[in-house]
Formats: sequence, structure tokens, C-alpha cells
Amino acid sequence: MKTMVRIGVVILVIFLIGFYNGPSFQENEELENEPFNVDSNSDNVEVPSSDGLTRPKSGVSVFIGEDADSLKEAYGEPDRTDPGRNELTWYIYMDEDGYMQAAVKENKVKALFVMGNAYDSTPYHTGQSVQDIYRFTMINSEIVVENEGKVYQLELSEQDLHTRLLVQFDDIYAQLMIDSISNTLMGVYYLDKETLLDQQPYEVSVEGGPAAEKDQLIRDEVNEANERQIFDIVNYVRELNGLNGLEWDDRIAEAARELSVMRKQMLEGDSDQDDSGLSDRLSLLDRTYKSAGENTASQYYLTPAVVHGWLNSEGHRDTMLNEMFTHTGSGVYGSYFTQDFVQFDQSEEYSESTAQNEQ
Repeated sequence: MKTMVRIGVVILVIFLIGFYNGPSFQENEELENEPFNVDSNSDNVEVPSSDGLTRPKSGVSVFIGEDADSLKEAYGEPDRTDPGRNELTWYIYMDEDGYMQAAVKENKVKALFVMGNAYDSTPYHTGQSVQDIYRFTMINSEIVVENEGKVYQLELSEQDLHTRLLVQFDDIYAQLMIDSISNTLMGVYYLDKETLLDQQPYEVSVEGGPAAEKDQLIRDEVNEANERQIFDIVNYVRELNGLNGLEWDDRIAEAARELSVMRKQMLEGDSDQDDSGLSDRLSLLDRTYKSAGENTASQYYLTPAVVHGWLNSEGHRDTMLNEMFTHTGSGVYGSYFTQDFVQFDQSEEYSESTAQNEQ
């Protein structure tokens, strides 16, 4: 009997050692974008006589509506150019003190997202307190936009008023992406009227029929560009919070991409299988890791908005700002975003070239 007890104890100890020495996982629920409420019935909406605040005379917002060449004259050639939806091209500027991406269409600057101090985003700046913003900003829960003979009324929810304010400056708009945990500004997104109605995270019902499905013609190169942008923005947010940037890993990105593709296929009825768990998808790594995490989001079309959404969700934020993670990879498929995080065992020698040679 004593022998059986000893054997049982040994088995239990072995099980517990294996359990506690195995990798830990942080898998968060999918963050679904909550749209603004939009009324496009022009008969019921009164166009206001005021066009909001006066447009800033300095800072990056002055380039909205200008030729893209004027932006390059001021800031130089972009670090890279990324393809975007609806014939947009994104100019990506990266500096150790800031990040900026500018949307260009037909050589005109349509929108600009800015984080950090390297690029002047007057009258707002990253790290600015909400109290300071409220002090000089006209805050409205309803914004009226007139475009091509139609009038749209955008209604901001209570949550929007705490995390993503929309401010009108004459003929342009500013979306203020607020970190509701620190009550400071993460970044500011300036955009023109056309881009506001096309890109913002809300559904628009147009008289005469439903709005066109925005996700139907997303090209592979646009998905890949969004993956790079997620990586860059998350790393800059980590640096703003005193953390080291993460290294990119192609195999982690492959695991993330697999989930984004699978979830979109499930939504469209092209797949009836359940999505695989993070541990299963990370089996491709062939390398020991101590912990892993995963953030997902759906119904987004703007990469800064995805990161902003994660930052304001406690579980997603904890994963994104986990100081133990060393490597990451992101996978985007249409409006589905996944970013996986891994803490590798640094005692093992490993390189990206090694991973590629093993494939």
C-alpha cells in the first residue's frame, strides 16, 4: 500500500513540474469595433451654421488637402510607402521620438495620424491630459457632416466621449485617441470630410440601398501593410510606456495570420471548423518559449484604431504592455486583426535566418 502511495506521489510531482514548467498563455476575447450611430436622412438633420473650431494654422493638419509633395518638402521622403484601401497610399514616417502615417490619394493628403513629439500635431500632442483637452476643445456628442448633397449626423456614445472624441476644425476633423487608463492622449488623427465618412468605424445607411461592403476587395499587399503598421505602432506604444520594443518573427506572424483568415472564413460560412488555439498554432516555432499572448480585433479598417482599442481594454492592454514578451508577429485579413506575443527562452540561440532556413 505504501508503495502505491509513493508511486502516486511521484506521478503527481512529475505532473505538477510539467504543468508549472510549461508555457503560460494570455488569450483575450476578440475586440469588436463598436460603430458610431449615423443618421443619413438629410430631411431630418439640420446643417449647423457654425463649422466648429478654427482650423489650426500650424502643425501637420495644415497639409490636409495639400499636395503630397509639400509634406515631403517639410518632412523628407517617407521611411516607406504602404498601399491602403480605396486607392490610398500611406506615407510612413518613423522617428525615435514619434510616428506618423499620412494617407495620400491622387497626390493629395487626405489624413494624418501622429504619435509622439517628432511631428507637430498642434493643438494636441501625445501625453496631453484629458483635462487640458477639455479646457479648450468644443466637445459635441453629435457631429453633422454634409457631403455630396447628403447630410450625415454622427452620434458619439458615452464611451466615445471618453476614448475617441471627434472635433471639427472648419473643413477638417480630428479624432482624438485617448488612453482612458492614463487619461492622456495616445495620438491624434486629422482627416478630411471624405475620409471621415469612408474610414471611420461606423456603418452608414445610404438612401436608395445599403452601404457597400468595405471588406470585399482588400488586397494581400494591403493586409501585409496593415501587419507592418500594427507592429510599428504597438512597439512605439510600448516605448512610450517605458518598455523595450519587440522583435518581429515570421513564424509568429504566420500563426497570427492563420487565425485572422480562419475567423473571416467562419463569418462568411466558408469554414465550419472552430479556430485553433494559440498553443496549436505556435507549434510551428520549434523553439522553447516561456509564455505567449494574443490580441484579436474585428471590424476595423484603420491600424491606429486597432491599437487604440486594445489599449483601452484591460486584458488586451496587459498583453500588449507585458514586459516579459520578446517577439511578436501580426496577421491581418480584411477587417480581422491578430497580434501574437511570445517570450522566448533567451538561453537558446536563434535568428530569423535560422527560422527561414528550417522552413
